[in-house]
Amino acid sequence: MNEERTNYLESGSGDPPDQDHLDNLRTLLREEAMWAEPPARVGDELMREVAVGSEPHMIGKRSPWLAIAVILGALFVAVAAAAVGLFEERADFVIAMTGTDLEPFATGEANIRATGSGWWISIETDGLPPADEGTYYEGWMWSDEGQGVSIGTFHLHSDHEPVILWSGVDPDGYPSVWVTLEDEDGDPSASDRVVMMGRTGD
Repeated sequence: MNEERTNYLESGSGDPPDQDHLDNLRTLLREEAMWAEPPARVGDELMREVAVGSEPHMIGKRSPWLAIAVILGALFVAVAAAAVGLFEERADFVIAMTGTDLEPFATGEANIRATGSGWWISIETDGLPPADEGTYYEGWMWSDEGQGVSIGTFHLHSDHEPVILWSGVDPDGYPSVWVTLEDEDGDPSASDRVVMMGRTGD
């Protein structure tokens, strides 16, 4: 392990971890000292350094716990940035959702965006009550020929955050989005209790 890699692992300075840095982390994890009780000051020192925005100082001659905290922190930032990018990208379709006679006061919006693995769908609802015990809501993409494809289930039992669903079919061929109320009875088919509907282009 050269001096540059050693400095990064011990101080947290330098470039984000690459494959060599991860290999070095594996080497650290094989050391017996890594599995001993961590020094009591490690957490306090790390939090202090983060708060003042300076580079972490060494605690004693070597602090492998600090090295791991720095590397895991860098990985967390990378994952968080990717997640934020997903939600900030513009939707390909924005569909206004309205309640049916079963839930006339329900409104909402479905944002649909193409990804490499399918279609990402975020549905925000207002006025749709949580599903009762023993029931749940199910989202559907529906074609003009009467074919429905499930895009996921939810219940709204917690605060009404956006519901994230996924579709493997293109909205061009399945332009309608439905939300149905389903019983927990093991039946995979759509019930006739449609509570919300929307359509691309409406």
